[in-house]
Amino acid sequence: MLSKDWSNKLFKISALVTIIVVIGKIFGFVRDAIIASFYGATWQTDAFFLAQSLPSVIFPAVCNSVSTAFLSVYVSKIVSNENEADKYASKMLCMTAVISLFLSIAGILLLPILIPILAPGFNSAQTQLSIYLSRIVLATFILTMGQYMFSSILSSRKLFYGAQIAGLFYNLTVILLVFAFGKNQSMYTLTWSVVCGHIIQITTLIMISLKRFKFSWPSKIFDKDSFLLFNLTFPILIGNSIIQINNIVDRILASFVAQGAVSSLSYSNTLNRFVTGIIITTLSTVLYPYFAESYAKNDLADFSKRLKQSCVSLLMCMLPVSIMTVVFSSDIVRIVYMRGNFGKDAFFMTATLLTFYGGMYIFSSLQELITRAFYAMKDTKTPLKVASLAILANSVLSIILTRFIGIGGIALGTTLSTMLAAYLLLHKIGKYLPGFHFMDIFPSIKKMTLAGLIIIFVSYACSLHLVCLKPFLRFGISIVLNFSVYFGLLYLFKCQEVLNLVKIIKQKIEKNLYREGSL
Repeated sequence: MLSKDWSNKLFKISALVTIIVVIGKIFGFVRDAIIASFYGATWQTDAFFLAQSLPSVIFPAVCNSVSTAFLSVYVSKIVSNENEADKYASKMLCMTAVISLFLSIAGILLLPILIPILAPGFNSAQTQLSIYLSRIVLATFILTMGQYMFSSILSSRKLFYGAQIAGLFYNLTVILLVFAFGKNQSMYTLTWSVVCGHIIQITTLIMISLKRFKFSWPSKIFDKDSFLLFNLTFPILIGNSIIQINNIVDRILASFVAQGAVSSLSYSNTLNRFVTGIIITTLSTVLYPYFAESYAKNDLADFSKRLKQSCVSLLMCMLPVSIMTVVFSSDIVRIVYMRGNFGKDAFFMTATLLTFYGGMYIFSSLQELITRAFYAMKDTKTPLKVASLAILANSVLSIILTRFIGIGGIALGTTLSTMLAAYLLLHKIGKYLPGFHFMDIFPSIKKMTLAGLIIIFVSYACSLHLVCLKPFLRFGISIVLNFSVYFGLLYLFKCQEVLNLVKIIKQKIEKNLYREGSL
């Protein structure tokens, strides 16, 4: 196992980043709720939200793909030479700024053609408003690219909090400006409020980055470093685009199942993103630069140890989350959505989807983690091949399963294809890392599985005996009870990861008590 110092550091960083992410999610919900309250749902807001989503529609995952590839190269250069690394980062910042500017101009010129295609149901007034608002959004696309690049610079330097704090400032700025301008303002005002939020966000990122990163103007932007970045970025970009195609296929299948099925699919995916965004994405983001650093130092033994420890930690977190989601999917949907015009049919379809999606979290955590490990080794083609095969399997399985179990077949197809992707990635990475053997962590997995089986019975007992309580209260009590039983059992089973976690907490408490006593 890894040194306790690294485990302690990982726990502290991940815990703090997770807290900031949760706060950010809350701020995001508040921002959307305030915009909904002040502006409602009108043909003008339809134009606003179309404009806001346009960069991700026209340039799917461009920023994420470029910044992901950039991080692995930047970390390797930091290990070799700090000054050269900063020169490289400066060059890539300028290069991506030029690319984003070119994409912005191309997008703006194509807007009169794109908007009618993307929103064929809009009337002429809506179409014109969408074009005007989209021009503002696309003109500031350079800010979005900059946010991703500076966030990668901060992550490479192990400054994980900066990007999350900057995101908080973005949401806070939009909230304050919406309140300041008041109700019934034009969509132009709202759009510029969002732009101001992005300006505050990028300014915060730059100020934090410049404390550890020295910018210098490059003499040449496009050279061998640029082509290396393009070579690494392209497979990631294709993979992300294929995922978007898979989402389109899922929506098409849902449209044949029943009226309202597409909306239910969207609602369940929102809940999925909430779980994956807080736990899986947070941990993989924290671990990625550590993987890249170990590979840059050619320390494959350390890489393997960190990857094994990370697999155990993620599986330990995601197993109870998956179980709770499957058992309490109906309560979760009732708590989040069951109000207003959200009827029984929508409730049933969304809860069914969430039940089948629940088992996916275990496999998607492994898929995301191993994919990041491949990226750290500058291998972006292997994850693309696996993702392509998994998405093909997902499409076939979803088509077949929807014939037998209806809308749940879409979610079950996704879960099974994710399991396939996780297995293939684990198998392939063993060839790259001789020290990585999944069977090494099998003893921990056996203990987690036994604890998981026990809390399945505890979960069903809670759902039956607490049926008289309101869903929120029943779900809250069940969470506390199940997680207490789960981690308590792992402690009794002497699971090393839980023993280390308990030791960290004890040390923290003793340190605080010592400080209070010394006062």
